[in-house]
Amino acid sequence: MRRAICVVSEDITMPLDEGIKIFAHSLLDSWRRDYRVIGLSAQSGRNHGAGRVISVRMNKLFMSMRLWALKRRFHPELVCYVPSASATLYSFIRSRILKFCWPAANVIMVSLQPREYNWLARRLIKYLAPDMVFVQDEKSWQKLQKLGCKTSLLPSGVDVQKFKPVLPGKKTELRRKYGLKPDVFTVLHVGHIKTERGIDLLARVQRRYDIQTVLVGSSLPDMKRNELEQKLREDGVVVIDKFIGDIQEIYQLADCYLFPVFSGHAAIGTPLSVLEAMACNLPVASVKFGGLQALFKAGEGLYYADNPEMLLETIGRIKNDNSSQTRSKVLDYSWNHVAADILAKCEA
Repeated sequence: MRRAICVVSEDITMPLDEGIKIFAHSLLDSWRRDYRVIGLSAQSGRNHGAGRVISVRMNKLFMSMRLWALKRRFHPELVCYVPSASATLYSFIRSRILKFCWPAANVIMVSLQPREYNWLARRLIKYLAPDMVFVQDEKSWQKLQKLGCKTSLLPSGVDVQKFKPVLPGKKTELRRKYGLKPDVFTVLHVGHIKTERGIDLLARVQRRYDIQTVLVGSSLPDMKRNELEQKLREDGVVVIDKFIGDIQEIYQLADCYLFPVFSGHAAIGTPLSVLEAMACNLPVASVKFGGLQALFKAGEGLYYADNPEMLLETIGRIKNDNSSQTRSKVLDYSWNHVAADILAKCEA
């Protein structure tokens, strides 16, 4: 019988419109080929995607009669918990509950954003830690090591078959499909519409270079978000605020990708959008965010900046010379590679 793996998260429902959900689903899909895999989502009554995920109603501590019933029917060797809030104290408590549920399993946590801990959390975490915690940046690795966790670095992945470059004629066709100017240099950002992501820089890019800027953002109802979105539209930024199933087409129609996120809590440690843009061979202007610099050296179309003004200047350089070889940098970071890396480190 094939080995069994369980992937758990607070929300693995469709659509896959943010990084942590995409990460959990991608691990599910990668392991499914060679293992018996189930996904458990604490969100109920929503679309879970072709039977890949089971809805298990659980309280904040993952206490659940249905989870206990599942324990008797499914015996995974690995339980992979991808918390929506990353490695908070509650996430460590939940991972301990999962270990209590499946004591024979190797229970791991994948923490995709850095977290700060108060004195109580610092005292308790070493007693609650799962068998391994995977993080995406060196500071988180060092912090959790000091708190008594067995910790390892883990990059994000990208579907290099889905995200790939297209010929210029296809790029023009896609721009027309999405109502964009077909012959104007286009700068793209994909991510939540919120101030801490620094997306107001798109408007400054628009004004300085008289080019086309496009923002694809989630459509969560929030007054501040709506005000920001309206301001960006007034400044000439094209805002697409609906879920796009073929999101690869948005990258393929662009000439450049801009990642202006300076807040460490506003994106996962290795931002999926940066990897997806690179897989489409776009030149990328990015801040020195999370684990990006540790994974990818600058050059061949990848530029790092220390401040917004440097990002603006970089866009100008790319506009005048947008040659790029960024795809070659991410070919070793397929989701299958990431999933296999987790298993190899768990077995080491």
